[in-house]
Amino acid sequence: MTSRLLDRRVLVTGAASGLGRASAIRFAEEGAMVACADQDRAGAQSTADAISSAGGRAKAIETDVADEASVEACVAVVAEAFDGLDVVYANAGINVVGEAADVSLEDWSRVLAVDLTGVFLTDKHAIRQMLLQGTGGSVINQSSIAALRGSSAGVAYAAAKVGVLSMTRQLAVDYGDRAIRVNAICPGTVSTPLMESTYDARADLYGVPQEATRAAVVARHPLGRLGEGRDIANLALFLASDDSDWVTGGMFIADGGFTAT
Repeated sequence: MTSRLLDRRVLVTGAASGLGRASAIRFAEEGAMVACADQDRAGAQSTADAISSAGGRAKAIETDVADEASVEACVAVVAEAFDGLDVVYANAGINVVGEAADVSLEDWSRVLAVDLTGVFLTDKHAIRQMLLQGTGGSVINQSSIAALRGSSAGVAYAAAKVGVLSMTRQLAVDYGDRAIRVNAICPGTVSTPLMESTYDARADLYGVPQEATRAAVVARHPLGRLGEGRDIANLALFLASDDSDWVTGGMFIADGGFTAT
């Protein structure tokens, strides 16, 4: 611990599991007060409890990022509980595996509602709070290497993640003069429940063994392994901290070298 986020007020969406949980815990290790938001109330509470048990400060908030009223209420709760908001990590996301000819409009709309509109709504209300405070802040958006290269059967997910990158650059331009920095992370293949379900669904779709699918993915990483939650959490920590004080509008790839091959 170096207290890089001492007394910073942080909101992490999708904090019940995966990258959100890892990042919430990592932020708390560095002294932040962390609001753990997720549609999975029990999961969010589990993350908050893990932080509290380790001596940190955390609050669980049940939130549906695709519902503007829910997001607005979440930010209001954070601002009241922590007396403001300094950092938001718009991480919450879902995926539906399928090729374009087979994906239903309902599935397409749901992925975009969570992965793109959900990021927009989280940013919108977090930025409103930061503007009210007048002290600036850091906004971190979750994109993906799926926005940078094609991958099998992920049309809705890829479209949403490209949108997140473009929105990130636009917000950086719009709010830089008010000391609000906006950056995006593009994770590669990280061992999370979402990744597991995605690769299992792809294996089923194409009729290949799940073990072979995983082995093939690992083999394409120059560093020889899949990512772990803490790999992404450490990058998010950099973007949340003063170490990145002159960084905005950036796209940060953390993928073990996957997109370099």
